[in-house]
Amino acid sequence: MRLIKIILEYKCSKCSNQVKSEKIECICPKCEGLLFIEPQKVEIININELKIEKGDFWKFHKFFPPIEKKFRISLGEGGTNCIKSKNLGKALGLNNLFLKDETQNPTNSFKDRAGALLVSHAKSQNYEKIICASAGNQGASIAAYSSYAGIECLNIIPKRIDEGKRAQMYAYDSVVEIKGDTVDESIIYAEKKSKEVNFYQATAELNPLTIEAQKTIGYEIIGDIGVPDWLIVPMGSGGCLISIWKGLNELKELGVINELPKMVGAQVEGWSPIVDKYSLKKHVESSLKVTHTLGILVKNPRYKDLAAKIIKASNGEAITINENLILTAERKLARSEGIFAEPASALTVASVEQLKDQNIIDKNEKICCLITGSGLKAPYVLQALTHKSKTVGIGALLSTKLKILQLIELDSMYGTQIQKNLGDISLPAVYQHLSELEIRDLIAREKKQEKRIYYNITPKGKKVLEAIQTLVDLF
Repeated sequence: MRLIKIILEYKCSKCSNQVKSEKIECICPKCEGLLFIEPQKVEIININELKIEKGDFWKFHKFFPPIEKKFRISLGEGGTNCIKSKNLGKALGLNNLFLKDETQNPTNSFKDRAGALLVSHAKSQNYEKIICASAGNQGASIAAYSSYAGIECLNIIPKRIDEGKRAQMYAYDSVVEIKGDTVDESIIYAEKKSKEVNFYQATAELNPLTIEAQKTIGYEIIGDIGVPDWLIVPMGSGGCLISIWKGLNELKELGVINELPKMVGAQVEGWSPIVDKYSLKKHVESSLKVTHTLGILVKNPRYKDLAAKIIKASNGEAITINENLILTAERKLARSEGIFAEPASALTVASVEQLKDQNIIDKNEKICCLITGSGLKAPYVLQALTHKSKTVGIGALLSTKLKILQLIELDSMYGTQIQKNLGDISLPAVYQHLSELEIRDLIAREKKQEKRIYYNITPKGKKVLEAIQTLVDLF
């Protein structure tokens, strides 16, 4: 098969330096700013061209660097619904609340857009191996598309990610390596590894084509509902928000739209480096270790400065949401709209409530919440396996004990810390679980400073967690 080397044209977001290269580049050689792909030269388009059918992601091919049709991989991504809320908006007193549901993609997240574009580019350049560091969604997607394309995939992940995401990687026959406690550490390792071996680099923060793929979310929103007054996006690295903003700006430059929405970036309270940058608040590292919202916990986001700048430029808001409110929003979204979202996605719904309570948004404004991924990726495996009603209670109890083991495996904790990380549970209930785990020799206690009792996981407890991972691999 004849291969054509694609020359990628980049522009630095900091110094506007222009770079041309056959290779994937992400850092400006002149000022070490972030490089982004220059927009492709396209004819003036009509807004109706942004309306696409489900699975028709490649209809936007003219906005990407040129990849021949024979190399394009698709599993049916894109064209997801942007629906008007029937019940949630009414309950909140909002007349124009819309939900962009990315759970409808093949591996149930917005990252399938990146999976399609990056793996297609890798195939067009004759790569046989691909590497990706992520907290789950991008890794699962790259694994799926690599498997379909016949390319070997190596996923680098931190110690704790949602079980469903890791299970997807195994199911798609990806090799998985665990490196570091945070996504940041996994990315550093993947960057180094790709320089040692001839891997195609598919890590979101290291490949600007991810931004190009994800900007199509913005195209579709405009095609379905026009320009919203507010567009609410969950932030981990900030890449998704930047992607959508880049796409919308390109449409404005083409004259397809005349205005831009106010962008809202949302993060978890206690772990919000981008929000802290936006508010010029000194970031204090969170004491959170492992929570339901792990998928969006990034310690030092590469896109932090730019994401904060974009939010300000749009006259938007950067907000933090308490984890308990996120989990409540997750339930509301499922029960009122039939969308089962992962906690990272429910951030946007919780944000709407907070903005409404603070009188920042008006009841008649058009508001769009991005739902990035499915809740099917997030539940603990024992909850997923206890599908019979008579065993649900048992599953919930076991699940809580599992969460406690996961928390203290990374670091010893005292009872109140564990309760704070678990969220919706009383302190007496936490101590009851701790007592039962201790009786079974899964945890051990020790006294530290201030005479507090700290709990540590035992070797037997670690074996239990390994056994759970074996179950994940099987399912």
